[in-house]
Amino acid sequence: MSIISSSVEAKTNEAVDRKQLLHDLDQTEQDFYSILAALTPRQVNTVPFEGSWTAGQVTEHILLSESGIPETVLGSTEETDRPVAQYVPVIESIFLDFTAKYQAPESIIPSAAPHDQQQLLEAFKAERAAIREIAANEDLTLTCTDFEFPQIANLTRWEWLQFVVCHSKRHTRQLRNISEKVSGSADL
Repeated sequence: MSIISSSVEAKTNEAVDRKQLLHDLDQTEQDFYSILAALTPRQVNTVPFEGSWTAGQVTEHILLSESGIPETVLGSTEETDRPVAQYVPVIESIFLDFTAKYQAPESIIPSAAPHDQQQLLEAFKAERAAIREIAANEDLTLTCTDFEFPQIANLTRWEWLQFVVCHSKRHTRQLRNISEKVSGSADL
């Protein structure tokens, strides 16, 4: 009896975790999208202060960062031989430390070209729909083996999706700061 109840409890805990993950993904998507959508097309391409990206560049960076995640998470996997969420605290410590500044890897540095706000909004929604589909339906306990997260390890599907949440929170904060700067400019 205790083996059965333990199994049921484990499945319930997984459902609660998945439910929270889906909520977090939806919330970060909504937060980011609403800030970007509230800007004018001109504000999307306005540099708020020296050394900063524009709102369009932040969005392109998010898209570049997330574009390979569905392929990575749905690619080659293996059973996980460690705690499924082992690297979540490391991911959180990196991306939720808002005092730390990082240089993005070359492959995810956005272009300087003007960005079309509507295209960015549509691409962001589509990318998030693909990621949410994975979060809702796949076994999140498997370890993804096609791509190692830089300076950490091969992550589980759960950890990859937690990265999406944490990275989104970081750049939503950045986007909010940019929005406040460019929205306060009278000539925009």
